[in-house]
Amino acid sequence: MRPWRLLLEEWPKEWIGFVSELPGCSVKGRNRDEVLARAPEAIAMHLAWLDAHDLPRPEGSGPEVRVAEEMAATAQGVGPLFHDDRQPMRLEEIEAVHRVGSAAVADLLALWERASEWERRTRSARQAGWTPSEILRHVAESDRWYAARLSPDVSGMALPDDPAEAIRRADRAFIGVVRAWWSVWGETVVEREGEQWTVRKVLRRRTAHLREHAQQLAQWLGE
Repeated sequence: MRPWRLLLEEWPKEWIGFVSELPGCSVKGRNRDEVLARAPEAIAMHLAWLDAHDLPRPEGSGPEVRVAEEMAATAQGVGPLFHDDRQPMRLEEIEAVHRVGSAAVADLLALWERASEWERRTRSARQAGWTPSEILRHVAESDRWYAARLSPDVSGMALPDDPAEAIRRADRAFIGVVRAWWSVWGETVVEREGEQWTVRKVLRRRTAHLREHAQQLAQWLGE
């Protein structure tokens, strides 16, 4: 069995690990050791989530975790481009990542529906931080931002006021941009606002972001 490959990003106030073979699986910690300690549990939870959504598991990987690459972000918030991010992607691989992303979006929408009466809760009964609608809005705006790393024109796309419609529109736009970009440019590296991006990096960061906020919304509901 091959070990799971962890891509480690060092940020000024936290570390983030992305599991290369598991799009959407990431783990955060205050330092390197904490990320490594949390990684096995994060992987186990992600595999269970894949099973629950009838999504395929990668074959031949696990149970050990190995740091494959380790790079630091800049103090200005520019994330690293790993060697792994430069690797070519097949269409089937891109579509598999899109299926994971679509399942995460479906989770967000279902959780938001269950939280539809959050405004009726007393303030003392509400979770601290963003409301469910604010979480969805943030995810929709982030999807638009990630799509604009490949196609800058998307940044001007209007999003509906309704959070659910906004996230659906942004999701469709993101998927369309990735497919169109890859069909022409493949694994070309582009620079946006001082940061380098590829299709693989955009998918890595965006899919993990979806799963992170689905978990945040589940915690908001106490699930």
